[in-house]
Amino acid sequence: MTTVEETTPPSASAGAPSDPSDMASSRRNLIMLTLILSTVLAALDSSFVPIAAADMIDKLSTSTSMVVWVALGYLIAATGPMLFFSRLGETQGQIRLFQIGTILYATCMSLCAFAPDITTLVILRIFQGLGMAMFLPMTFGIAAQIYPTNERGKALGILQMANALGFVGGPVFAGFLLDAFDWTAIFWARIPFAVIAVLVAVFVFGKKSSLVPLKDKMHMDSWGAIFMTIGFFGVLFGLNRLPVEDNHLEMSVWLILFAGIVAFWLFMRQERQSPNPLVDFTLFQESRQFTMASVAFAALFASFPVHLFIYPLVLQAGLEIRAWDVGLYMCSSALVTAFLSPQIGKYADKFGAQNFCFLGTVTLIIGYLSMLLIDMDSGPLEFILPMVIIGAGTGLFFAPNNSIIINSVPPERASLASGLIGTLRQSGYAVGYAVIASLFTAVQDLYESELAYFTLGVLPEDAADQVADLYEKGSIWSPEILIYVFQITIIICTAILILVLINSLPRLKMERIHHFGAVAATLVVAVLGTATFVGASTLTPGGATGERALSNWRTYDDVKAFGMSSQSVAIQVAEADITGEYDGSVVFYDYCSACHGEDGLGIEELGVDLVNSDYVASKSNEELNAFLKVGRLETDPESKMGQLMPEFSYLEEGELSAVVDYLRGLNQP
Repeated sequence: MTTVEETTPPSASAGAPSDPSDMASSRRNLIMLTLILSTVLAALDSSFVPIAAADMIDKLSTSTSMVVWVALGYLIAATGPMLFFSRLGETQGQIRLFQIGTILYATCMSLCAFAPDITTLVILRIFQGLGMAMFLPMTFGIAAQIYPTNERGKALGILQMANALGFVGGPVFAGFLLDAFDWTAIFWARIPFAVIAVLVAVFVFGKKSSLVPLKDKMHMDSWGAIFMTIGFFGVLFGLNRLPVEDNHLEMSVWLILFAGIVAFWLFMRQERQSPNPLVDFTLFQESRQFTMASVAFAALFASFPVHLFIYPLVLQAGLEIRAWDVGLYMCSSALVTAFLSPQIGKYADKFGAQNFCFLGTVTLIIGYLSMLLIDMDSGPLEFILPMVIIGAGTGLFFAPNNSIIINSVPPERASLASGLIGTLRQSGYAVGYAVIASLFTAVQDLYESELAYFTLGVLPEDAADQVADLYEKGSIWSPEILIYVFQITIIICTAILILVLINSLPRLKMERIHHFGAVAATLVVAVLGTATFVGASTLTPGGATGERALSNWRTYDDVKAFGMSSQSVAIQVAEADITGEYDGSVVFYDYCSACHGEDGLGIEELGVDLVNSDYVASKSNEELNAFLKVGRLETDPESKMGQLMPEFSYLEEGELSAVVDYLRGLNQP
């Protein structure tokens, strides 16, 4: 997710050789070849990994919330220290850091192809991202140093072209590899390029550490880089892990999140005190336009995971579209962006940069909403049209927004603003990646749990047919459910664009309090939009397909689930007598006998023997009552059958007390 013009460090144009024209053209071409190879490798990585997510989940037997760390770990390691390495290159030598970074990146990328499990892959990706943070900023500075002043635009243009080539060709190339092989191919197929890049980097530069005289050692904000990286990891880890798999019950996850928040506070404190900060926060205080453009830029990329990660995942895993075709659809977006960006940049100053940013955001919203039309019967047009619209919106937004960021600060601080653009981009994308992926998994988990409870009762025939069909197609990985969850993420990411839209409004001047209001408005739109969609969807458990797992399930006579023929069900309805008390035997028959048997002696592989149960005997009535309200997951270590024990919190207190008394009677010696 890195482009040349967005990550140009403050040192990119400083300290060029006194006469670069004296350099032989053959040597200059070799150096540019080295820089191009490394740039293409980095660009390919950003477009390769998202399209391989579905295959990684399948082949590595992992979850969406875990596989996201293949990209997220890489982004954190690449973003946190990047500005630090940009400064370090000025004193230690840009060539030296470029060589070390390229070797580290290439080595770890090659090893990723042989990772035996998801944990190993994530660790290797973290080190790979660290290598990228070292070499990528150096490419721009080195390119500027080997060309005369009047040709430096040409040098950056060449690297921009290499970067665009990686983004445009990446999805197609990745799709071909995934169709022919598996996810490992996106790594081992690049090993020859990585070897060439390392060899050229070592032999072209030799032992030379810099093409220009090194600056005297100055204060390096190493603590700022450390706090920033730890903060990123802690906050993103918490955002990604807390909503899924009962991680909110794990104290360690909360501690990591808290450590991340503290690290960010220390980072901001460090930057205000440092004589040479990585991020100059006074830029945000002095220019409202700079702040608005920066917030819009980061928020825009926070919304991107819906089409860069969730979109290919749903098309491949749910709709079983070939990776090659998915790559072509995604490539169309990159092509439109690559074509529009330079053209729009020419007109941004003439017609108003904010006008283009606003138009681009509106176009993106239309593109996101058009993805809501994707369903099981969609064809190529429905798949490619949203990508084209999104590519157009992105192309309309990029160059004008970057122009606002650079032009809204004093000229002497433009290099600082330029270096910050890449950090804003990757930070926003990383936050969005963590949140959207965990949301996707959390909705899947919630749906699976709700569906399990829903199927425990007697269902109307049409609802039972639909549930059976969903399970036969893969349960939460069935096309219907994946599209359902995809649509929820579309609504969330469209709501994020509301924040971008507000900060892109022409002639709007926002104070700090207004930014809080914009964030609040975004959250309200996200919550209301999601709630409205979930409430109206026919796939929501308890929605239009039938009632929730409540006592009124007992009123249905016919059952037809999982291919079973319809059968008559004896119906008893637990009702309070004239004194307000319930018959515990009827309550037990209604809710417990299906697994534990009418006599309470248990049913093999379904429910335990309650007549001779030590658990029932050892618990008080209050404890049994509390247990019935919460149930027990099939993964609980204390589960003897390995089956879900549903929660009965929806029963009235009288019903719970009656069934507990009945259990106590069954359990008497």
